[in-house]
This record gives sequence, C-alpha cells and structure tokens, in this order.
Amino acid sequence: MFKRLVLILFILVVIAGVAAEVILPKIASDAVAQGMSELTGAAQVKAVVQERPAVGMLTGSFDQISIEADNAKMDKLTFSHLAAVLTDVQLDRERLYFRRSVAIEKVKDIDLTATISQDEMARYINQNVKGVKNAAVTIDKGKMQASSSFAFGGIATVAISLEGRIIADGQRIKFVTERFLLNNTPVGNIGGAMLAEIPLVDLKKLPFGVTVREIVLDQGKVTLFTDNRPKSAKKD
Repeated sequence: MFKRLVLILFILVVIAGVAAEVILPKIASDAVAQGMSELTGAAQVKAVVQERPAVGMLTGSFDQISIEADNAKMDKLTFSHLAAVLTDVQLDRERLYFRRSVAIEKVKDIDLTATISQDEMARYINQNVKGVKNAAVTIDKGKMQASSSFAFGGIATVAISLEGRIIADGQRIKFVTERFLLNNTPVGNIGGAMLAEIPLVDLKKLPFGVTVREIVLDQGKVTLFTDNRPKSAKKD
C-alpha cells in the first residue's frame, strides 16, 4: 500500500512538472506580450519566453524573451516593425502576473531592430517640421530624399528637395541634409542653414536602454540595429 502511494505521488509530480513546462510559458508569454503592448504602443505584440526549468518564470526570471511588434508607436514615430531579443532577464514578478505590465529589473543583453517606412517618414516630416507641407520621401541605397513645398514665414511657398543620410548622435537619431535644392536649384549653405538637421528619434524614450549599432537605408525603409552593449563590445 505504501509503495503504491509513493508511485501515485511520483506520477502526480511528473505530470505536474510536465504541465508546468507547457502551461507556464504560455501564461508568461501572454503576460509579457500584453505588457510590451503597453510599453511600445503596438496594438498586437507577439512574445516568446524561455526558462529552464519553467517554474523559474513564476519569480519573473527568464533565460530569453523574444518580442515582435507591428506599428509600434514610440516617441513621435511609428515603427512598422520592431523585434527584440532579451537574455538573462529579471522582470518585476507582481507587475507581470497581477497587472500584466512589464518592468525590467535586470537584463544582460538586448538586441533590438526597428524599421521605419518611407511613408511614415513623410508623415513625420509633415507634422513635425515647421513650414513643410505635402512631403514625399524616397529611401534607397543609403540615402533619403524628401521633396515638399516650404513656406517662408507665410510670405512665399517654394518647392524644396532635401537629400542626405540618417545618423546617430549619441542616442538621438537625425536626418542630416547633404544636398538642398530650392525650386530644383542647388543652394548650398542657404539650404543647410534652414534645414540642416531634422531630429527623428530619441532612443532614451524607448523602454529598452539601447544605443545604435548600425543604420541601414534601403528599399523604402530605414532599419535601426541597436543593442545595450558597450561600444567596445559591439560586433560588426
């Protein structure tokens, strides 16, 4: 009788362990996805969490968290796609499971990729650069070109075209004008004085604490590759 009871208890423990490995990741992934949706402003976020054994998730500990979000609204720009991988993560357990919100207490590595479409860039310029109207943006082969009408203090409106690069200045991402045309005529320093730089994104306003590793402009989009590692530790 005693041996049978021990066997039954052992079987129950095994079943509970197997169930935990299946159920806990699902519960934790749903909680992380909901919390990240709040942080990123995205309507839908997909999250996948890993921890061995899975019971460690109950403490807010994770070996890895992978996140993907579309139309993430952070700072003044909307990222068409955002993907992040966090390793050796400690989240606030109570906030995660009781409030469905994400508060990162500790994380070893973060790799985050964010994409901005040329249509979103045009919308941003129209709404945030004074005097610019009806901007159209083209992004390809390392360059961004913006064409629009520009109002000079309400006195006159002219056609302008800006061509340049997107660079990182610390944690700030900005567009730097390299070529300026006024009514299809290059104007050099005049254009540079007017619209030399257009601020785009302040990475300090993102909830991940990352800096830029690389910026790629190609095929109608800007892709930011970022991480949280010191510059000396970044890989090419």
